[in-house]
Amino acid sequence: MVDERTLSARARALGLSRRWRDATGRMHHVGNDSLRHLLRVLHKEEAALNDAPLLPPLLVSEVDRPTPLPAGVFHGTGAFRLELEDGGSVEGFLHPHDADTCMLPAVTVPGYHRLYLHDGMTTLAMAPARCCSVAMRAGRRHPRLWGVAAQIYGLRMPHDGGIGSFSAVESLARQAAAQGADALALSPVHAMFAAAPGQYSPYSPSSRLFLNVLLADPYCVFSAHDITMAMHAQKEAPDLLSRLQDADLIDWPQVAQVRMRLLRRLYEHVIVPAPPAAMTEFITMGGEALRRHAIFEALHAQEIRKGPQGGNWRMWPPSLRCPDSEEVRDFARSHAAEVQFHGFMQWMAATSQRRACEGARNAGMKIGLIMDLAVGVDPGGSQCWAQHEQFLTGLSVGAPPDVLSPMGQNWGLTGFSPIGLRRHGYAAFIQTLRAGFAHGGGLRIDHVMGLQRLWIIPEGGSPMDGAYLAFPGTELMRLIALESVRHDAVVVGEDLGTVAPSFRRDARRHAIMGMSVLWFQRHADGTFMAPREWAAGSVAMTSTHDLPTVAGWWLGSDLDWRERLRQAGPRQHQRTMRAQRQADRKALWHALGGGEHAPLPPLTPEGAQSVVDAAARFIGLSCAELAILPLEDVLGLVEQPNLPGTVDGHPNWRRRYPASGHPLLSCPDAMHRLALLRRGREAP
Repeated sequence: MVDERTLSARARALGLSRRWRDATGRMHHVGNDSLRHLLRVLHKEEAALNDAPLLPPLLVSEVDRPTPLPAGVFHGTGAFRLELEDGGSVEGFLHPHDADTCMLPAVTVPGYHRLYLHDGMTTLAMAPARCCSVAMRAGRRHPRLWGVAAQIYGLRMPHDGGIGSFSAVESLARQAAAQGADALALSPVHAMFAAAPGQYSPYSPSSRLFLNVLLADPYCVFSAHDITMAMHAQKEAPDLLSRLQDADLIDWPQVAQVRMRLLRRLYEHVIVPAPPAAMTEFITMGGEALRRHAIFEALHAQEIRKGPQGGNWRMWPPSLRCPDSEEVRDFARSHAAEVQFHGFMQWMAATSQRRACEGARNAGMKIGLIMDLAVGVDPGGSQCWAQHEQFLTGLSVGAPPDVLSPMGQNWGLTGFSPIGLRRHGYAAFIQTLRAGFAHGGGLRIDHVMGLQRLWIIPEGGSPMDGAYLAFPGTELMRLIALESVRHDAVVVGEDLGTVAPSFRRDARRHAIMGMSVLWFQRHADGTFMAPREWAAGSVAMTSTHDLPTVAGWWLGSDLDWRERLRQAGPRQHQRTMRAQRQADRKALWHALGGGEHAPLPPLTPEGAQSVVDAAARFIGLSCAELAILPLEDVLGLVEQPNLPGTVDGHPNWRRRYPASGHPLLSCPDAMHRLALLRRGREAP
């Protein structure tokens, strides 16, 4: 048995914290058993740490600052040559810092440069001090922009097959821009599992490098005639298509089955006879990463047909678990047509996404589409299979116990390995950023606190068994700033929950905006903050996908769901929650301008709508540079997209927006609320 001192030393070397402070300020201690369990899973990380090269493949620094080089690099004269990305070069001498380390003189040009030393070569990522900002996109110093947020899968278009698409996004962006909006924030569009449509949570993707092909619009690539002919050939029952398209909830397995049959027919009868040059170029430019994803999709479909274990690549035959194995290469050669089919679908999805982004900009939006980057990936998915050395396989990520989740959260995802990232020059992280920034005007990073530390849990374990694992936050934030400026895109960080004291300060310094959500903008006594007290360097929102809508909160719909699903505890606790909600209603209505003694709107649908109106204007008045109103609140809907802590009891990620014969934002209530938000933004 390893003694406690050795246990602590091993944990410290890997970046595991034995102590952590919760949102209330209370200090907690990680037990020895939990630490031993985590270290057993992290043994490969320890081996990689001990075998790390003296000069890593990538050094990350900031313009106009000297760069410290790793200990032991400096010998003799210390001459260096820097080949700049733009073609220029710089030569000079390193400056000794102490007996073991030295400093590279400050570099003024951002980019990825080649650094040559007498005993090696590395890439130097030189980042700007700050990300692209809202002010830069707006073209003025004190912007007060606004926008809308939407769940892409819930949008509707004629003949959409029962699911939203990038074309529906373009339509919504143009509608919002016509009313003055400058941004449209979307739910994640990451690649899922083509052979397992029952896995549809957008925050549990197979890969964050590629797109969910079900969100592609075939009309972006094929003619209406080709699509009509393919649908007739498939002999899909008209009543089935009508049912899928008219339903209030998405039937993901059925929608996927119908859509995939259509795409395969189009591919075989239109694409194969005459492959478009644009598709061929896209697949070529996608390189090894796209090739591996396409091979994974084909392999995954083959293995999942053998049984449920085939859904996880770690249960595949050993020869198929490595993307570079001879068996995998043989499979790719013998299934070339199937691999090509998955490359085609990514091309179609990317074409749809690009058109939506261009449509938003062409409509006059100063920011355009803000994409969403999930905090992790499914450990059985494509990205982990292709880049497993850069991920924490065998561990889940989540959150420690807090006010919102007293038992903590286990998201069933895995995240990057900090040691693996360093060994591979942060390649997986940079590729993921570039995929998120592609075409869009911004990127929202889910659980952005993971840049500094992540709550890791032994796979299959309880969140109570976890601990915080440190990440190279400075390097990761600098890489985000570099890619943000290169893509001219703003960055939003979802910073709700337990946050280390220094994190928000560091994020602000790099112009990573936080999120100011109405429900949490409160003083210590429970009263709601006035709009002028909200943080300027943040995004103001009424709610998020994981929280009640304004109408739902006012009516207590979220409490009803908790009681229905037996998540609300004993009767006494339920009564306490109801009483607290009523007190909160009074505090909110007072903050929204209703007056301390004014009567509250009734707990009726009509009363809730008046609260939604006031909330839209309220976030518009905030000091935040950007205010975002979720489409659920634009429309005054009661139900929220996702209820955390549920799987089957609540229809998570399945709700569609109301069907209408008119554009979604042209209904009187939506136009009224957007006008209130806009006037709030225009107020002095």
